Amino acid sequence: NRIEQDRLMSHINTLVGFHTRHVNSTSQSLTRGVGAAANYISDTFKQIQAQSGGKFITFEQPFTASYNGIASQQRNIIGYIQGTSAEAGIIVVGAHYDSRTDDLTDATSFAPGADDNGSGVSAILEMARVLSTSPMRATIVFVLFAAEEVGRQGSKAFVQDYILVHNLPVIGMINLDTIGSNNDARGNINDRDLRLFSAPPNESRSRQFARTLNFIAYYHKLDLNLAMQNEIDREGRYGDHESFEEKGFPSSRLIESLEDTPKREGRDTIDGVEPAYLLKSTRTIMGILYALGGGPVPPKNIVLRDVGNGNSALVWEAVPDAGRYVVGLRRPNSLIFDQYFTVIDPNSGAMATVNWQIYEAVAVAAVDSRGVVGRFSEEYRIAR
Repeated sequence: NRIEQDRLMSHINTLVGFHTRHVNSTSQSLTRGVGAAANYISDTFKQIQAQSGGKFITFEQPFTASYNGIASQQRNIIGYIQGTSAEAGIIVVGAHYDSRTDDLTDATSFAPGADDNGSGVSAILEMARVLSTSPMRATIVFVLFAAEEVGRQGSKAFVQDYILVHNLPVIGMINLDTIGSNNDARGNINDRDLRLFSAPPNESRSRQFARTLNFIAYYHKLDLNLAMQNEIDREGRYGDHESFEEKGFPSSRLIESLEDTPKREGRDTIDGVEPAYLLKSTRTIMGILYALGGGPVPPKNIVLRDVGNGNSALVWEAVPDAGRYVVGLRRPNSLIFDQYFTVIDPNSGAMATVNWQIYEAVAVAAVDSRGVVGRFSEEYRIAR
């Protein structure tokens, strides 16, 4: 409830006001171009840091981008909330702040980028503000990437020169890219869903991470449903999550339910953003972040144990701060957990009455005393 719709729209309005955020636009002006946008994002993070009592830290990662024969100095803007448990790992949530017009080589024409991707940037800034005073088990890293529109150069630099160099234990990355509109060019409206993309196959770590996001939104009755997709992105399109996937980190992309493609590039103005839908998108994503960061770590060593009479019991190592567990069951080829049940025993789980053979896989998540569900374990594949 602390997410403010007016703040979200104010951030987008400011970004649109820089005329263009093309990677080859000016970096020297205070009021125009990609440099002005980077300054605005950096200044906003610094304000959050100043008000956080030392809980939110921000810095920049400079890198050299190259596009259309031009080399330029770009900046990824980063902020993080240090987690209280090293075992809980790091969650990265990111969005790109550069924009483009119809001609990708045109660095001077109007490229407002309100929905793509001012919406994702505004959500990051607002979530960072709200969460900045609430340290959680996991470390939450917020990243605003430059140069996404020209080959994901910013996110590639972040993964290669920061994540890998420092050997950071990233357990998942969520890419927010175009999350502010609920209609398409034909007038259809879907204000109930966000689409959730992750890399196949269905047993991949990214797909399992996406299943966790989908389940958290369902379990905690968040504003929007996450509609699971069977691909890493829309056909012929890409996003910054792919830079993480390429290096073996679980990743996913969230994007609005429908696409109004005629209102993109130079026509992507703020009147194409639905404030109420953007609010629900941001609230949903922040609820997921809070559960991922604040919920318990997943159980380990899950196994089906034969208990006789043709029955098997699912058991696992207890999670110290778990009040109960949820067991997710997935049927063959299903993208999501088709069923779940709750185990009250705080020490370990045992269910011998389930017909395990109708399912392809099972995973377990711990729930703490506040009722917050953490991320799911790796799937245990059921022998068939």
